[in-house]
Amino acid sequence: MTRFDEAMEILRSNSKEIEDVEEVGLLDAVGRVVGRDIISNYDFPPFNRSAMDGFAFRYKDIETVENPILKVKSLVLAGHSEGKHIELKKGECVRIMTGAPVPSPCDTVAEFEICEERDGKVKFVKTPQRLANIAIRGEDLKKGEAALYKGQLIEPKTINLIGSLGLKKISVKRKLKIGVISTGDELVEVDENIENGKIRNSSKYSLGTQINAIHQEFVDLGMVKDDEDEIYKAIEKGLNLDILLITGGSSVGDKDLTLRVLKQFQANVMVERIAMKPGKPTIIATIDREGKDVWVFGMPGNPVSTFSVFKLLVTYLIEQLLGTSGLTPMFFTGILNFDFRKNTDRMHFVPCKALVRNENIEIDHIKYNGSGDFTALSNANAFFIAPKETEEIKGGSTVDFFFI
Repeated sequence: MTRFDEAMEILRSNSKEIEDVEEVGLLDAVGRVVGRDIISNYDFPPFNRSAMDGFAFRYKDIETVENPILKVKSLVLAGHSEGKHIELKKGECVRIMTGAPVPSPCDTVAEFEICEERDGKVKFVKTPQRLANIAIRGEDLKKGEAALYKGQLIEPKTINLIGSLGLKKISVKRKLKIGVISTGDELVEVDENIENGKIRNSSKYSLGTQINAIHQEFVDLGMVKDDEDEIYKAIEKGLNLDILLITGGSSVGDKDLTLRVLKQFQANVMVERIAMKPGKPTIIATIDREGKDVWVFGMPGNPVSTFSVFKLLVTYLIEQLLGTSGLTPMFFTGILNFDFRKNTDRMHFVPCKALVRNENIEIDHIKYNGSGDFTALSNANAFFIAPKETEEIKGGSTVDFFFI
């Protein structure tokens, strides 16, 4: 079996970042990947801006004066540029609102809370620091600097910056087209009756929603029987896509035909099994289609397996193809609340509940009956990790985990 870390390295070293880009509007940009560096045409902030409601003045007018009192000359509001050009005599100040341009002679703003105003004059209860409460032009971002970088994942927090750059649209990497082929004589659609050993094809929908959740394009290539010709035709239909996910048929049973069919396409099979549980019978291959690699994952059919393989391996490949990061799970540490035993043949990813208690993250046990237990998957909010070589983890030990 291929070790899990070796499988990750195979994906990294054999993948090539796509360069295709498209334009999307701001409301459709979240979850997409920046297609090229975005250079700012502006200074941010574009002028010296008051960061507080208060009084703007020249610091030199008060620094040598005991109990200084300033005369209020004018009011400066946000959105009114004329306030920037107000001239002040020694001992004068202006009342200023947050976001307003600071008049050019002024270098300090004292917030209302430390001031007493009476009869058009202001005295300070507490003397402010020089340059207090002023956002200096260009201190956040200067004209000509990169505001966003190629490969950056766009999040809701990024949208303010993009909009402030004056962009209603942004160049992003195109969506990867990811096809799902469901194999198995036992499969029926989710709204069909289950009888005579049939099961509903829920994994197709699980994978489809995982694909949609990371803003890629899900392509349903249908359900096929355990038949070489049908599987061959379904794969051939998907060779215009970027990634093919084939559920079922990746193990070593009489009806596990994925590997056999891939060899008919002269696929470059890099992985046949992975030392992970769930997900051991996972195939990773590429098929050359007119000089372009189409990635193929032969995935176990059980729902926890397909979910895990996508979350950990397929998503990692997607990051490599888009030249980004932040899609694969972040790993944390928590305290295991129960004893756990396993064989040392594989790394285990175990559904669990991760909860904050007593300023620690604790990992609680949930009932789990193996890779076909979609109830456990639904009840879990995390997977904890038991390394390959580890046979027993005692309760109270620290383990790695990731949220799902």
